[in-house]
Amino acid sequence: MLESLTIAERSPRLRSRVTNGSKLVAGVDGRSADSRRYKDLCMSLADDLGGAAVLTEAQRALVRQAAAMIVQSEKLQSAVLRGEIVDCEQLTRLANAATRILTRLGIKREARALGPPSRLDAMLDGAAR
Repeated sequence: MLESLTIAERSPRLRSRVTNGSKLVAGVDGRSADSRRYKDLCMSLADDLGGAAVLTEAQRALVRQAAAMIVQSEKLQSAVLRGEIVDCEQLTRLANAATRILTRLGIKREARALGPPSRLDAMLDGAAR
């Protein structure tokens, strides 16, 4: 009985480029700075979860959603730093949504071992002076 319920693997030609892994988002070129950042975030988040190969499709969808939220949040943060007027409520919503998704994925904020200061630490230290 169980043998008749098995589902045959579909040919890669019958699956979308997103499913095959050749594209992260359908219909997007992928060469813009935002697209590259999105891809980097997806890869980094997947690595935090043990690698893309071990993720379920639901986890992959959540990783893509979290990456999109983070990219949007970073764009708004950049606008703030340029002195532009930004909808603070929208920025807060994006940050909260990204945090909820990351929590659902099981990615937690953990202290890292101290090592040499990062470029960001050096920049922040220089700006504080």
